[in-house]
Amino acid sequence: MRSNFANSGKLVRFMLRRERVTSAIWIIVVALFSAGLAPAMDQMFSEPGARQQFGESINNPVMVAMMGPTYGIENYTAGAMYANMMLLWIIIAVAIMNIFLVVRHTRADEEYGRVEVIRSAPTGRLAVVNAAMVTAAIVNIILAIALGVALGVVGVESMGFAASMLFGFVVGIAGFVFAGIAAIFAQLASNRSGATGFSFLALGLFYMIRAAGDMQGNDVLACISPLGLAHRSQVYVENNLWPFIILLVEAIGCAVAAYALNAIRDLDQGFIPARPGRSVAAKSLLSPFGLAARILRNMTIIWIIVMFVLAASYGSVIADIPTFVGDSPEYLQVIGIPEQIVNTMTDADKAKIIVDYFGVFVISMMTLVALVPVINTALKIRVEEREGRTEQVYAAAVPRMKYLLGYVILAFVLSILIQFASAAGLYSATSVLEANPFTFDGLLQAFFVYLPAMWVIIGFTVLIVGLFPKTTGAVWGLFGFVFLVSFLGGMPGLLPEWLQNVSPVKHIPQLPLAEMTFTPLIILTVIALVLTVAGFFFYKNRDSVTA
Repeated sequence: MRSNFANSGKLVRFMLRRERVTSAIWIIVVALFSAGLAPAMDQMFSEPGARQQFGESINNPVMVAMMGPTYGIENYTAGAMYANMMLLWIIIAVAIMNIFLVVRHTRADEEYGRVEVIRSAPTGRLAVVNAAMVTAAIVNIILAIALGVALGVVGVESMGFAASMLFGFVVGIAGFVFAGIAAIFAQLASNRSGATGFSFLALGLFYMIRAAGDMQGNDVLACISPLGLAHRSQVYVENNLWPFIILLVEAIGCAVAAYALNAIRDLDQGFIPARPGRSVAAKSLLSPFGLAARILRNMTIIWIIVMFVLAASYGSVIADIPTFVGDSPEYLQVIGIPEQIVNTMTDADKAKIIVDYFGVFVISMMTLVALVPVINTALKIRVEEREGRTEQVYAAAVPRMKYLLGYVILAFVLSILIQFASAAGLYSATSVLEANPFTFDGLLQAFFVYLPAMWVIIGFTVLIVGLFPKTTGAVWGLFGFVFLVSFLGGMPGLLPEWLQNVSPVKHIPQLPLAEMTFTPLIILTVIALVLTVAGFFFYKNRDSVTA
C-alpha cells in the first residue's frame, strides 16, 4: 500500500508551486471580498430594528430557496445576517475553485500526457490523485485561516474571532468536499471537460436539493447536500461544530472513493466511455470558424440552457416579490429603490415599481453571470495556443487573423444568444401570470442594452490575448472588479463615484426605469471596437506562446 503513494510529497510540492499564483489569487479575492462586505452590510443595516425587519422579510420561501433558512431572527445580529446572506455563496465560489484545482492536476494532466511522464518515474499508482487531494487540503486550510482572520479583524460587532474562524473552516471543508467530488469524476469521466462538467452538474444538483429541502422545512433532505449541511453550522448564532465534522467525514469518504477508482482504472481511460466520433469529419471542420464552433458547441448549448432556466426561476417568483419585500426599506435599498419613492405611492403603483426594480436587478446580475461563458469563449484561442494545438492549425497555412476571428465572432454571437435566452426565460415564466408585468420586446431591450458593456470586456480580452498572452488572468481581474462595483455600487458611500465609472456596466441605462440614451452605448461600442482591433494587430505580430 505504501508503494502506491510513493513520492506523493514531492508531487505535492510541485503542485503547490504550480498553484502559487492561481490559488493565491483565489484566496486573496475571497478573503478581501468577504471581509470588505461585512462592514458594508453592517453599515447599511446599522439599526437593530432595521436588521430585525429585514430578517423577517427574507424569511420566505423565495429567499430561503436562494440563501437558505434564516436563523437567529429573534436577535438578528450583524453576524447572523451576514452568515445568512453570504455563507452559501462564498462556499459556491470556493467549490468552483476546488473543482478547477483538482481537475487541473488530475484528469487535465493525464489528458496532456504529464501523468504518464510522472508515472514513468518511481512514483506510486495513487501518488498523483493523492497529491492533488493533499494540495487541495492545504489550499483550503490556508483559505479558511485567511477568511477567518479577515472576518475576525474587521471589527463588526457580533462577529467574534472564534466564530469567524469557524466560518472560514466551514467554507474550507465544504470546498474540500467538492474537491473530493471532482476527484471522483476525474476517474469516471474520460476527459477533462467531462470531469469539469459532471462536477459542476453535481454542484448544481446539490444546490437544488438544498433549496428543495429548505423550502419544505425538511432538514434531512437539505443536509444531503454539503451546502445545506454547512448552513446548519449557524455561524455567529449557535456556532455548531457537528456540520464541520460530518463534512470532514464526507470529504475523506470522497477522497477514498477516488483512490479506489483510480487504483482499478487504466491510464487515459474513464469509467464513463467517450462517445465514438464520426468516421469522416464534417466539412465545417475544414474552416477555422467551423473548428472553433465545434470546440465550443457543447459549452455554448449548456450555458444557453442554464441562463434560460435561471431566468425562468427568477420569473417564477417575481409576482410574490412585492409581498415579500414591500415592507422592508432595507431590502428595497438592496434592489435599488429609494424608500421615499415607495412611501408616496398607492399599493398598486408600489407593487409595480418594486417589480420593475427587481427586474432591473435580476437583469444586471444575470448579465454578470453571462460574462463568464463569453470571456471563456474569447479566451479559448489562448487555451488552444498554450496546449500546443494552435501550431497544428497554422501548419495548414491558416492565416492567424482568420483563426482568431473565429473565436472573437463566436464570443460576440454568444453574448447576443445568451441575452436573448435570458430574456426568453424570464418572459416564459411571467407569461403565465394573470397580469404579466413585462413584455417580450421590453425584456429584449433591457437585456440587449448591456451588450456594448459586454463587448468592451470581450475587446479587453482580445487585447490581452494579443498583447500580454501570459497574463490572461487580468481578464478575470476585470470581471471581478465589474462584479464588485455592480454588487456594491448601489450601497451609498461604499465606493467612490470615479471608481464606479471605470466599470462599463455602470454607464448602461437601466431600462425601463431610466430613459434610453444612445450616447454611452455608442461610446462603449467604439471602445470595444478599438480594443478588439488593437488585439488583432498585436496577435498578428507576436510569436506563439505555449507557456
